[in-house]
Amino acid sequence: MARIADAKGRSDGNSAYVRLLGDQALGQLISRVQAAVISSGSELERMIRERVAQVEDLDEFLLADRMPDGIFLAHKRQLKLSTQLQTAGTEPDFVIFKRRNNEQRCHVIELKDGDSFDTKKAAGEWDALRSYVAENGQFIPFVMEIHVVAFNQEDRQAIYEGFKRKVPIGGCMTGREFCDLLEIDYNAIIIERRQDATANFDYFLSELLKIDRVEEYLRGRLHD
Repeated sequence: MARIADAKGRSDGNSAYVRLLGDQALGQLISRVQAAVISSGSELERMIRERVAQVEDLDEFLLADRMPDGIFLAHKRQLKLSTQLQTAGTEPDFVIFKRRNNEQRCHVIELKDGDSFDTKKAAGEWDALRSYVAENGQFIPFVMEIHVVAFNQEDRQAIYEGFKRKVPIGGCMTGREFCDLLEIDYNAIIIERRQDATANFDYFLSELLKIDRVEEYLRGRLHD
């Protein structure tokens, strides 16, 4: 998981957090927390990529006479660079190619760290994934499936409700199901991210106590 210690946030004194809290140092710290939250999604994508074989040249892969056995991942940047696929700015996070026992399946993946989104956004993202498959199915010699993955949720019904029922429940996928698909260890990723969470907890509180106004406030409350 992304670490607050590595996040920059806004360094000026005019961020919304400074205005909301009325304290520049506290506002800047919360801004760094928000920056770490945003980058956590990218960090999760990196952890996935590190554990799965990468498609080195997507166009060459798609034009091969026979797909190799195994699981191969193409990420968003590779999809953008492909001359074989149509994108129009609607690239999914991952396209997973899986060949096992002469069966070829392609999984178009939108990866989420959370599982609750506004109705318009959920419906729009699902429609974009469907459009991507409709435009590119003819170029991909695999049975294609669409999944929206809520990595930290282990209940499909909860994901379905979190997406305001705008994503079909069959298109919802838990993080554990996603890792099973990729044949990687879900628990190992969770454990690694929890270690970062412990570091974030310690760092946030230590930085919080460095702020004079916060320290004075806490001292006063503790002695009430």
